[in-house]
Amino acid sequence: MKSVILPVLAILVSSPALADPLARIEGVSDEELRAALTAAIGEQSSQVNGVSSALRDARSAADRARRLLRARGYYAATIEPRLDRQQQALVQINPGPLFRIASIETQTGDDARARETAEAAIGLETGEPLHAQAIIDAEAQGLVALHDSGWPDAQIRERNVVVDHATDEGRITFRYEPGPWSTYGEIDRETGAWNPQFIARMSPFEPGAAASREEILEYQQRLTHLDSVNAADISLGPVGEDGNRPVSIELTEAPRHSIETGLSYSTSEGGGGNVRWIRRNLFGSDETLTLSANVATLNQSLLAEVSRPHWRRFDQTLTLHAGLTSEDTDAYQQEEAEVGVEITRRDGRRTYGVGPRLDWSRVTDSAGERDVVTAAIDLVAGYDSREDPLDPDSGIHGTILVTPATTLGDCGCQYVRMEGRASTYYRLSETTVAALRMRVGSVFGASAADMPADERFYAGGGGSARGFDYQSLGPAAPDGTPFGGISVVETSAELRWRVRERWGVVGFVDSAMASSDRQPDFSDLRTAIGLGVRYYLDFAPIRVDIATPLDRREGEDAIQVYFSLGQAF
Repeated sequence: MKSVILPVLAILVSSPALADPLARIEGVSDEELRAALTAAIGEQSSQVNGVSSALRDARSAADRARRLLRARGYYAATIEPRLDRQQQALVQINPGPLFRIASIETQTGDDARARETAEAAIGLETGEPLHAQAIIDAEAQGLVALHDSGWPDAQIRERNVVVDHATDEGRITFRYEPGPWSTYGEIDRETGAWNPQFIARMSPFEPGAAASREEILEYQQRLTHLDSVNAADISLGPVGEDGNRPVSIELTEAPRHSIETGLSYSTSEGGGGNVRWIRRNLFGSDETLTLSANVATLNQSLLAEVSRPHWRRFDQTLTLHAGLTSEDTDAYQQEEAEVGVEITRRDGRRTYGVGPRLDWSRVTDSAGERDVVTAAIDLVAGYDSREDPLDPDSGIHGTILVTPATTLGDCGCQYVRMEGRASTYYRLSETTVAALRMRVGSVFGASAADMPADERFYAGGGGSARGFDYQSLGPAAPDGTPFGGISVVETSAELRWRVRERWGVVGFVDSAMASSDRQPDFSDLRTAIGLGVRYYLDFAPIRVDIATPLDRREGEDAIQVYFSLGQAF
């Protein structure tokens, strides 16, 4: 045991965390200032050898301390580098008085309005400590105020700080070159493939308002985020006699067509592939037409969708969709046609939406064959603070979906389906991320037998609880096939370790259940554990997962394998 402990102690003692300071400090009683000086002086980078090496360290420490003290307003400090009785580096410091601001002057040439604008934003007051960083920050605040208040071409000229040792004070002079006062003129409507009214409506400002760099940058970002725009450049033209400056817009078009494909496979759900054809800027207002086809073991579909961004107002999207779907699972067989419309509004990280839809389906399950017409309205609220939805390492993503619905035909009922999903991500280190996911849902107003089979809740499978067969964790029909329930609970926890730039390993625990009761019995919750491998492409990881149930029952497979693109959640 000693042979193990002694080397470990030696490593800990010699580690950088316990390195000696470059020099010892004497003469500073202010604890906060002493801590700042210690941090500025730093630590020894190598073992000190001899008196000359120690004296060199003391001089280096004194130079660093002098720079910090001046930056903090101690212009009369005395600093003496020397050696102590043990011939170690020592810095004797007398900080002296703290210099304070005696006067602040702002110069903008002959433009009095520009001077008043900069002065109001500078924020320094006489009597405050003469801190260098505070002065630099105040100067930048004055420039930003000019840029955003009608002087977009303003520049900083050399500032002047005069230190008076007789009074322990300093006098500051900020100098700006404001440039001409500017207002927005007409927006250049030569926008090529885009509807000029649509591009103009995207603007956060109106002609005649004071020009602002921040508003111009926001306009540029709005245009760049359009799917049909590859790059956007916005500039102001020359100043007219009335101060108006034309706004020039140059847009670079993104590829108008693209094709996307994907593949997936699992031992419980079989294989599948999908392809999407995308046509951008359909009518000149960044509309996107998406035609997609999916062919898999359990389902096949053809879908068409047209989305119109910034419909009637900024950050509001109108989407029209229609599709044909065929599903053949252990729970039911279904042929379905659906049409719908959706309006979504984004407010920062929050999203709200409403979407009426109508579908016609022929469903065959343990209750027999039924023709059903369903009219529903999807009400959605969401929040998303993830930076990268395909491979998140921080943030929260959550949605709440409330769907009032009524059915006609062979299945007549009214119900409200409620579902909540949430996932969160924590970066534990540079290479490790913890991820958590939860899904809960419940139906009010109808039993599972009254509802269409595809509207019930199911659990189990790759998108629910890995390690179990698709739709297997829930109520079963008399013949043993999955029947679905009116409530569901799912949880997942993953620990993602990025071993190398391209390779990663994941450990996970999944639990899930569906129930015929509105309030599920958590004793029915089933759990599986597993390991996964990730190969990271530039845009998303390729995922391979292997999972096994913790409490495997008769007839259940010991191992399930899943292959897909992107993280599990």
